[in-house]
Amino acid sequence: MKASRTHNELHKELLLAHKRGLALSSRSELQQVLERRKRVQNDREDEGQSRTPLEDVLLRRQQKQLEREKEQEEKVRDEAQLMEFVRVRQNLRKIHSAIQNKAGHSLSAPVEFTQHVE
Repeated sequence: MKASRTHNELHKELLLAHKRGLALSSRSELQQVLERRKRVQNDREDEGQSRTPLEDVLLRRQQKQLEREKEQEEKVRDEAQLMEFVRVRQNLRKIHSAIQNKAGHSLSAPVEFTQHVE
C-alpha cells in the first residue's frame, strides 16, 4: 500500500510540474550546460564589480607579492647561470694552466700565452 501511495504522490508532483511548465526534459542537456555557464560567468563578472575597497587593496597586494616572488625566482635563476659560467671559466683556466705546465716541462723555454681581446 505504501508503494502505491508514494507512486501516486510522485505522479501528482510530475503532473503539477508539467502544468507549471517545468517539464524535466523541456531543454536539451547542451542548452542547460550553456545556460549554467552563462550564469556562472555573469556571477563572476558581478563579483568583480562588487568588490569592496578592502578587497581591492588586498588583491593589489597579492598581485605585487606574486610579482616580487617571480622577480626573485628570476634573480636566483640568473645567479645560478652566472655561477655556472664562473665554474666553467675556472675549469678552463685550470685546464689551460695544466696544458701550459706540460708544455713548459717538455720544452726548455717557457711558452708565453697571449690572449686576444676584441
